[in-house]
Amino acid sequence: MSRSRVTGEILRVRLAKKVRTSRNKLHLTLKAAAGHAKIHWRHWQKIEAAEVNVSLQMLVRLGTVLSVDPGDLIGT
Repeated sequence: MSRSRVTGEILRVRLAKKVRTSRNKLHLTLKAAAGHAKIHWRHWQKIEAAEVNVSLQMLVRLGTVLSVDPGDLIGT
């Protein structure tokens, strides 16, 4: 039985979907969520578009704003 390899692209797409879904569940606008994370709204937009890699520190900040365990943002 072979497991498929998890790539950076796969993790970025997972993160993007989970961040967007979590933000929408909280009824936060993109700009409001970015403000809580103390980042520019355009950077948050790029995270949701899977256009950028995020650091572990940023993953923790996203989890804090979204009230989600940071590991759940990239998990299956």
